[in-house]
Amino acid sequence: MKCIFKGLSLILFLFILNEIGFCQVHQSKPNDSTIQQPQESKQKGRNNKEQIRPEPELTSPSFLDYKKAVIYQTPDAIVSDFAYLRRNFTDQFISVWQNPGRIYPASRIFAFTLEGKYYRSCCYDAKNYVFGEQIVKGKMNLYYCRKLPQDAGLIEFVSSDPGNQAYRNNMIVIDENRPRFENDFYYFVSLSYDSLNPIPVKDFKVFADQYLKNSPDAYKMMIQYGKKKTLFQKILMPAIVGVVGVLVFTSSTVDQGILISSPLIVGGITYYLLKRKEEPARPNPDKMAQIIRLFNLD
Repeated sequence: MKCIFKGLSLILFLFILNEIGFCQVHQSKPNDSTIQQPQESKQKGRNNKEQIRPEPELTSPSFLDYKKAVIYQTPDAIVSDFAYLRRNFTDQFISVWQNPGRIYPASRIFAFTLEGKYYRSCCYDAKNYVFGEQIVKGKMNLYYCRKLPQDAGLIEFVSSDPGNQAYRNNMIVIDENRPRFENDFYYFVSLSYDSLNPIPVKDFKVFADQYLKNSPDAYKMMIQYGKKKTLFQKILMPAIVGVVGVLVFTSSTVDQGILISSPLIVGGITYYLLKRKEEPARPNPDKMAQIIRLFNLD
């Protein structure tokens, strides 16, 4: 029984480390340049251990279902081709049938249409460029795309760029067994008077305060997703990890340290899970579209 209790305590401790994001994956920042598709890629495994992974197959159009598309390199420069959207990259791109060696990354083009849907190039942050599908059109336009979890790892995708040889893109290793990411989305809005610059919606409260104040119904719906954590909630998990670390380090054995700190671990996990249930879920695309439509009606 004692061994089982020790094992459970260790698992709970590792769970805390994972939840507060101690393990992060480094990404490289892409630059704006005309980009040619790479011929090879390389991967450095975690902890500097070499791992063998298949290179991205990006040059064989016969295995991809290319669809007729209109590519807007700029709002006025248009190219028609058969294209395929490659989503699982930090700089998402579309490849074309006529020239598989040429790609159109989100960091370089304005928009494209594919299968009757309109996609805008959007920058969420310096590390993630995506194509957002338009789902609301009006005085405020709404775009969204699924957020791809990157904690499963990245494959370095080395591209040649005549303007900047330092350009890097990273292929995202998709972990299909992470259901908690199924409802995570990137949202972007563009305003009728500034449609060239989609705005990422990162903080729902800030977004509501800045853009939805003149629409009481939209503001009321949006603000419920913008509740902030208290200072106690922010420092709870790091504090538990710190105390557990001290207890483990100062105990005669690791097992003894984990055993001593197990009540603290269990209590912290219990509090975290209870508070997490009280927090409102992030809005799904349908709910977000409803909020923006309410704004457009006012």
